[in-house]
Amino acid sequence: MSRKSIIITVILFCGLGAAYFLSGTPLPVDVTVAETGEVKAFVEERAKTTLPRIYRIAMPLNGRILPITVKEDQKVTKGQIVAQMDTSDLDAEVAKAKYRVEQFAKKIIEQADNRLEDNSLDQFDEFLKSMDLTVEAASKQQEASKAKWEFARSEFDRKYQLSKRNAISESELNEADLFKKQSEIDYQKDILTWRSLQAVQSAMQIGKISILKYKEKKVLSEAVLKEEQKEAISQFDQLQRDRQRAIMHSPIDGTILTRNFENERTLPAGEILLEIGQLEDLEVDVDVLSQYVGNIRIGSPVDIEGPAIGNQIVKGKVKRIYPKGFTKISSLGVEQQRVKVIISFENNIWKELQKQKRNLGTDFRVRVKIYTEIKENVVKVPRSTLFRNGSGQWQAFLVRNHKTVLVDVAPGVMNDFEAEILTGIQAGDRLIVAPSMNLTPGQSVEVHLIKNL
Repeated sequence: MSRKSIIITVILFCGLGAAYFLSGTPLPVDVTVAETGEVKAFVEERAKTTLPRIYRIAMPLNGRILPITVKEDQKVTKGQIVAQMDTSDLDAEVAKAKYRVEQFAKKIIEQADNRLEDNSLDQFDEFLKSMDLTVEAASKQQEASKAKWEFARSEFDRKYQLSKRNAISESELNEADLFKKQSEIDYQKDILTWRSLQAVQSAMQIGKISILKYKEKKVLSEAVLKEEQKEAISQFDQLQRDRQRAIMHSPIDGTILTRNFENERTLPAGEILLEIGQLEDLEVDVDVLSQYVGNIRIGSPVDIEGPAIGNQIVKGKVKRIYPKGFTKISSLGVEQQRVKVIISFENNIWKELQKQKRNLGTDFRVRVKIYTEIKENVVKVPRSTLFRNGSGQWQAFLVRNHKTVLVDVAPGVMNDFEAEILTGIQAGDRLIVAPSMNLTPGQSVEVHLIKNL
């Protein structure tokens, strides 16, 4: 069709429309009746099921994991073994650490045993007592020998003077000289004996001191061994804990949600093997636009529905509103600021669905309606009957005596389908549904009543 033909067609239709309106023929309109009832304001969003806590079983340390036999959706009990590492190397390390601890214990016992040293000290004490007496006797002996020598020397000097005067014979002088020399030799021998005994006495005292020092050294060595034993025990305890951790148990009575590995393989510490949860604690996680969160309260009622639940609508309530928002890109590529809201089921929906032979797990898609305000026994009208004029005033077209009446209204609580009317409309008034932009006040209309929109 050419551009000229399109313009002619539009002018023709406009002319026919104008002729129809000027002809005075009643305009057919759809009409509904304002009534009294309940109006709810709500926020509707897509959401997903979640769990308040998911227990993750991870590799406790670097090593080889044995085949994991539990499967997704399998029920497990608290304490049940769900995964296990190959512990052959750990067992060898534990045995080695245990042997090291035992060896330190034996060494400490040996170091603490001072019976030999104590016996030696007792013997040294006895020897020293005897030696003290012997040294004292030797001292007395050398003093006596000294006195004898001094006497012999003085006697020789006296006889020597007599011999000069020929008062004694030469043999008497020689005998006095011999006696002097023998006394001197005996005196020197007694001095050597006394000093030798003193040296032995000093050596024995040094020996006693050496034993005492050795005992002190043993005490220090024992302290060092005890510290090394503590370190060995700590290593042994750590290896035992690692050995215990190598056998992984379920922390709860729950269901296997995820199994990331099945076959035997080597994995690093921290690698997630399994996820376990309690499906009876299911709740709903929804990201709400931040401008709507201000009207939501803890405990606000919620309707939950969706194919995952079936045709029924399940009741819930707001459990938690996160204090921090986040940015999310919508499916249309629009950047939105949203806030996470957690919703709890009023009844144990999981058990009820189990009875109905329906499965519901975590991360299942649902839809929620979070009711922010509920008004009862108010005048309400379908939302499609209201519109705003150029200045932003809410208005509606009523039908009275088959003619249109334009009224200003003050709406209250509203949602996508209906609205509370505070002023301007009363129960029983008939309103035009989705009025045409060409509709004017006082225009004749032909009414077609719609009971249920």
